[in-house]
Order: sequence, then structure tokens, then C-alpha cells
Amino acid sequence: MNHETFYRSIFYSAAIYNIAWGLTTVLFPNLMFELLGIEPLNYPFMMSGIGMMVGVYGYGYWVVARHIRQYPQLVVIGIMGKLLGAVGWSYHVYLGDIPAYSLWMNVFNDVIWLPLFVGYLFWVCQGFCEANRKSGEKG
Repeated sequence: MNHETFYRSIFYSAAIYNIAWGLTTVLFPNLMFELLGIEPLNYPFMMSGIGMMVGVYGYGYWVVARHIRQYPQLVVIGIMGKLLGAVGWSYHVYLGDIPAYSLWMNVFNDVIWLPLFVGYLFWVCQGFCEANRKSGEKG
């Protein structure tokens, strides 16, 4: 499998995962808390809002998958969201607001995607550098 096919499949997978997670969270905002045995939020609409944002990320990943070399900036936004989400959740574990075992959610929602997204950026940047070098040789 070549790099383009590999990263295309990664971003289609990320899109489907994020859209499914987002839709589930919109429709069942307390489900995650119930599954983890954590006290649900007093304001479930806040989790529904997070679900909507996650679903929008999914659309962005779908766009990247369809145009694999054209929108790396969307992947940078995805990386920032995944990093900040994991840091924020970890901070609240540190404060004792939520139990440490809930970090498993971040492993599946954020951490497993980070090396793949960063690898994609290196691959795309390498392609841009080669294209610029080749165009410089012609001029």
C-alpha cells in the first residue's frame, strides 16, 4: 500500500469514527458518563455541543481523505483539538474531578490518531518540499 492510499484510509476511518462518536454524543449526551460510571453533567446539552464539534471534525477528515494532498491545514486543526482535548481531560483527572480510568476515552478519541496525523503532515510536507525543489531547478 502506498502512502497516499494509507493516509486516505486513515482519514476516512477518522471521519467515520468522529461522525459516529459525535452523533452518538449528540443523541445520548450522558452515555459516556454512564458507561464509565461517572456522575453525568448537570447540563447534558454541553456534551451534545461537544458531539456536534466532533462531528464537524469528522467532516473535515472526510474532506482530507477525498483530497489527500490539498488540505493539510485541516489536519493541523485536528491535531490541536486532539492535543488540547487530551490535555484538558488529563488536567481534570489531576484535579480529581474525574477518575483516571476515564483517560481510556482519550486514548481512543485522541491519542491513537496523533502519530498518524503527524506522520501525514511529514509526508505532505515532504511532497511540498520536493515539488518546490523541482520547480526551483526548472527556473
